[in-house]
Amino acid sequence: MRARVMLAAVLATLAWVPQSVQNVSAIYCYPGDPPAVYQACVAYNQGIGQQVNNQNQLNSIQSQISNTIAQINAIDALISSLQRQIDAQKALIAQTQAAIDDLSRKIRFGEAALIQLKAHVSVREQLLNERLRYVDSHGSVNYVQLVLTANSINQLMNRMVGVQQIASSDRRLLLGLQEEHSQVAQANSDLDVKRGQVSALLKQQQAAEADLEKNLATQAAARAFEKQLADQLKAQYDAVQAERAAIDAEVAKLALAYDAAAVKAGGGNGVFEWPVPACGPSCMSQRFGCSSFYLEVYDPNCPYPHKIHTGIDIAAPYGSDIVAADTGVAYLYPGSVGYGNLLVVIHGHGYSTYYGHLSGYAPGLSSGQVVPRGTTVAFEGSTGWSTGPHLHFEIRVNGGYRDPCIWLGC
Repeated sequence: MRARVMLAAVLATLAWVPQSVQNVSAIYCYPGDPPAVYQACVAYNQGIGQQVNNQNQLNSIQSQISNTIAQINAIDALISSLQRQIDAQKALIAQTQAAIDDLSRKIRFGEAALIQLKAHVSVREQLLNERLRYVDSHGSVNYVQLVLTANSINQLMNRMVGVQQIASSDRRLLLGLQEEHSQVAQANSDLDVKRGQVSALLKQQQAAEADLEKNLATQAAARAFEKQLADQLKAQYDAVQAERAAIDAEVAKLALAYDAAAVKAGGGNGVFEWPVPACGPSCMSQRFGCSSFYLEVYDPNCPYPHKIHTGIDIAAPYGSDIVAADTGVAYLYPGSVGYGNLLVVIHGHGYSTYYGHLSGYAPGLSSGQVVPRGTTVAFEGSTGWSTGPHLHFEIRVNGGYRDPCIWLGC
């Protein structure tokens, strides 16, 4: 307990820094806490230890980033970071509360046991007091009188044995009382330690709850600001989704027109190769599935903001060769708003692949051309809605997007 108080004082001194330069506050994790609380506290600190002040981050995003899409990306990253902190804070609070409840239960049992022990000591002290009063009123044992008044040797021996038994009983009574008083003192000390632990845990819990409230408020403000940004982008977003729907509708028609030619050329067998030979699955920067990026495709089955990433992103060096994942008929969509320079390859039997954000197409490539599996068809870039060089790669089956890793094994 003393060590905890001293460390708390040192931490309080170190924590006195101008608020504008403080990082998110970490909580001192006392190794003497219950293991679950200590581990939750360590996890909490690991989650926030390197994060700068969240409100300052939000202010910076709002005031210093002029590009709306970049702002939304930064807001998404901040919301994700806040959620990790909030989860760690909630875990710490839950573990701390469980430890407080357990200690409180032990304190209640300890206090009940202490009451019984004190009652027993009180009875023993009463017996001792009665014995002392008797000795005081009758005086100590007169051994001469015991000898002179004895009628026989047997009576004398009986009296001597009785006196010894009384003396032995008195000694046991005194020693027992000393032991019981020590037990009372130890029980009080144990209860004080537990009460101190509860007090320290309550302070830790209050600090975690205060940080949690701040993070929840900052996260709510970040989401409100993201909604404001999304409203600003709504017209552009709607245009991109309309463009995407138009491309998908046209691809559906092209699939009917080119299906037979693609199958005849050897495509449509459902076997695909990795589209960026220079950079394997380790270069994936985003997988297929629910996304926190507001500008992705709407999917009600995903959590807030209910968006889904319809392919995989492969972040190879700018200009890397991109190859046809399977034999098929190519169709070019240069300059789209969302995909940027887009290539669609129709493979037959309902299969098609999308290659987005291209820096350019392979020399001589044109729409309607058959492209063999593994041949270079384009080059990696960062056109359209892109935050950096990467290939956005999709596999469609009868027009519906599927996880490419099902076929690629990534």
